[in-house]
Amino acid sequence: MKKIAILTSGGDSQGMNICINAFANTCKSHGIIPIGIRRGYQGLIENDMIFLDDTVIKNIQGLGGSVLKVSRSEEFRTNSGLEKAARNLNKNGIDALVVIGGNGSIAGSINLLKYGIKVIAIPGTIDNDLYYTDRSLGFDTAVNNAVKAIDDMMQTMDANNRGMIVTVMGRNCGDIALYSAVGSMASAMGARELGTTIEEIVSDVKVCLDAGDTSPLVILSENLEYTAKDVEKAIRRNLKIDTRATELGYIQRGGSPSIFDRMYGMNMGIWAVELLQEGVYNVALGMKNNEMVYVPLESCLNIPRPFEVELYNKLKKMHNQK
Repeated sequence: MKKIAILTSGGDSQGMNICINAFANTCKSHGIIPIGIRRGYQGLIENDMIFLDDTVIKNIQGLGGSVLKVSRSEEFRTNSGLEKAARNLNKNGIDALVVIGGNGSIAGSINLLKYGIKVIAIPGTIDNDLYYTDRSLGFDTAVNNAVKAIDDMMQTMDANNRGMIVTVMGRNCGDIALYSAVGSMASAMGARELGTTIEEIVSDVKVCLDAGDTSPLVILSENLEYTAKDVEKAIRRNLKIDTRATELGYIQRGGSPSIFDRMYGMNMGIWAVELLQEGVYNVALGMKNNEMVYVPLESCLNIPRPFEVELYNKLKKMHNQK
């Protein structure tokens, strides 16, 4: 391996930058030229590449976002876009490509295999919806951000004896909602995986009110069949408590990465280069039972990871025992 490129694609997630830093420094230690591709697959199509020297990677380990920028490329979904991308990699003498991103980004990297491109994928998404790995890069930071924001908001809710309903990110995965609910000891939560109804949420909130709670908290995942406003109206109507609904938003995707995400990103950036040096490629890196693992790239989107219902049941049990 003489030259390896790296790109960040889709939505940004905390830990991408330290992963880029570790990748670049590991390349240099092996005598490999590290190349950064800006703006994900769109930048690859447009041949937007830079050498990852110290002016690019120095002191980026504590930054959220991505110094290489991210994008969602419709052109990359076409055969002509894929052909341009593969041609640019070959034209620049790049021996392998490291992709940091979520489901769509990994699906895109799989499409490059038919052009003979050697690929290693790193799971970078706060949603934690890549089912072959227990954790994706950025998830831990996003949950910490969410819990911190919720804790701060609940101080004023508690002072006013008000309830609060908070919608968190996660697209079609309820992991941020689950971990935020447990971390903030929420009275109730709603997630697609649980099939939670508004009636069940109202019932769970009533249990907490009956136990003496004056400021119940409800956490909702994105893309439910009902909105936070729907839940707010139901709680007001049935339980007669003043309640506020809010959407937490992009604060979850910003900010400095947690120590976990820094260590995770660093280890994956190093390991990607080392595996390529060993002749291992066309795999996706991840974590299972606190161990770093890799799986064949073409299979990683089809491996199911069940929702942690047991953790949700523990949250409910704590409230039911009051």
